[in-house]
Amino acid sequence: MSHAHDDFSKIGFAKTFFLPALLIFAIPVVSLFFFLYIQGHYDDEARAGILGQIRADKSLTEEEKANTKELFGNVPLSRLITISGNEDMVSSGAAFDYATFRWAIRLSLYSIIGGVVVFVLSALCVVASLRSQWVQYVSLSVSWHVLRIYGAAQVLIQGVLLFALSYWITAFFFEIYVPKLMIIVGILALAAIGAVIKSIFMKLHNETVVEGTVIEGDSSPELWQELSDICEKVSTELPDQVIAGIDDNFFVTEQSLTVGEKKYSGRSLFVSLSLLNQLNGKEADAVLAHEMAHFSGNDTIYSQKISPLLVRYDHYLQGLYDGGLSLPIFYFMNCFRALYEVSLGRLSRKREFRADRIATEATSPGDMAGALLKIIAYSSYRAKVEQDIFQKEEVLENANVSQEIEQGFDDYAGSFLSNPDISHLQTSHPFDTHPSLADRMKAVGCSLESPDSQAMLSAPGDGQWFEKIEAAEQLEGEQWKAYEESFRAYHEETLPYRFLPETDDELAIVVRAFPEVQLEGIDGLLTIDHECIQLHSWESPLRFGDIQDCQMDEKKTLSFVTTSGTPSTINLKKFTDQQKVIEAVERYYSRYLAAKEYQAHVKQLDTTGDE
Repeated sequence: MSHAHDDFSKIGFAKTFFLPALLIFAIPVVSLFFFLYIQGHYDDEARAGILGQIRADKSLTEEEKANTKELFGNVPLSRLITISGNEDMVSSGAAFDYATFRWAIRLSLYSIIGGVVVFVLSALCVVASLRSQWVQYVSLSVSWHVLRIYGAAQVLIQGVLLFALSYWITAFFFEIYVPKLMIIVGILALAAIGAVIKSIFMKLHNETVVEGTVIEGDSSPELWQELSDICEKVSTELPDQVIAGIDDNFFVTEQSLTVGEKKYSGRSLFVSLSLLNQLNGKEADAVLAHEMAHFSGNDTIYSQKISPLLVRYDHYLQGLYDGGLSLPIFYFMNCFRALYEVSLGRLSRKREFRADRIATEATSPGDMAGALLKIIAYSSYRAKVEQDIFQKEEVLENANVSQEIEQGFDDYAGSFLSNPDISHLQTSHPFDTHPSLADRMKAVGCSLESPDSQAMLSAPGDGQWFEKIEAAEQLEGEQWKAYEESFRAYHEETLPYRFLPETDDELAIVVRAFPEVQLEGIDGLLTIDHECIQLHSWESPLRFGDIQDCQMDEKKTLSFVTTSGTPSTINLKKFTDQQKVIEAVERYYSRYLAAKEYQAHVKQLDTTGDE
């Protein structure tokens, strides 16, 4: 079964990434064969004409005719005119055409050969990146710089080739040329080049914001002492700061973080107050030993180095994607980004298994396994609670997420292991990926199917580490209060986008966010509400549900195609603030479409549930 899964994965990767990457050769290959064909055609015509002139030239001896015929028969004119002294053999127009063919063929060959070379070089870098974190960083850095330069060059070369093709295809086959086509292709090529240049030189603001409270070295002495003992066991230094929050994870990083309004650099440890409350002392020891082991293995240093490269790479990919004509180069670059993701994932798994092993040696397999079970169970239950609350189709007075979790987690934990999908679950992390729960449990010498697993999961936490943080209960309460208020506010913002009002309560929610809007025009009012648009000159309102399409033409006219087939239009020139009309129509119609999609999704879920 595993082998079949691997084959399927390889096939899926080929279809999704590898085959689209080969599109990078499409334009240069077509261009190469096309311009070789045209050049050959020109050579054949020139040869026939020259040989005819030779035969008709009575001033030449038979020997001279034979020699000349042999020369022009064996050496094409396109090559002869490149030899010094032969420039005058053709007219200036023909010389220009031949120069165009010659350079188009060269650029096509450069593009194809360069693609093959870069493909091989980047593939070797990907393979090498699997050896170690240092090699991974070096190979990613090298391939990123090579791919960036190559991608920019390909955009330029293929833009030039497309522009040449836009003229010569029609000129050669139909003996006409289409200026509009050339202008459009030229503009698209320049737009692609501009998008790529912008993505290369644009300064990125990569700020990582973490919600929590920083515990400095001079506060919570018990916490720092216990951390010091753990750091000594795993042979690493203390973190520079500890950040206590309510997210459902633990992590370490050496990236610059923004907490509140202050930036922090150096080694940071994030601890979850909520999870520390659920863990006993030994389980928390295991988790923190795991995190400190990432410091001892220099994992955070390489993550710090690699992360900016990946951000820059992804930004460059976006530039290629937005460039339009640069899409073939995007697919080529995206293939290697996906391959590096495989490399990053494999080394990430090795790092996690190493950290788990060290944590297990510092504590015990049971402590590590118990911590993993509780963290993933808590994270799963929290996600379920938040989803259930968010799906409520009513205004929330309070979003009591923490209270719901506290009241129901013990029951959830009791049945958690009966869920057939839990083996694939992973602990959440803002910077990295983790192996599955089943794989990590197996690596530390435990099994999900063992009765001990349920016992570890059901054992109540004593919150020893929670108590080591000064004013931990107050900190957690304040953070939950802020989070729940933000959650409630966002829920309220989304409610109007869920309803096609059927009750007074639903109508009140929608109208509160989308009240009737009246916009004054030269010929009268335009009225827009949550369900229709009414222009003074129309016989009846246009309901959003009857609109099939909406477009604006160059004459500043909004045209609606309706289910009845009757067109309705709004002449924007008759309104002082045209942009305000456009924004109002877009906002209210978008709300209707979002609500329609949401209701269809709910109906589908209800149907699936009934079955």
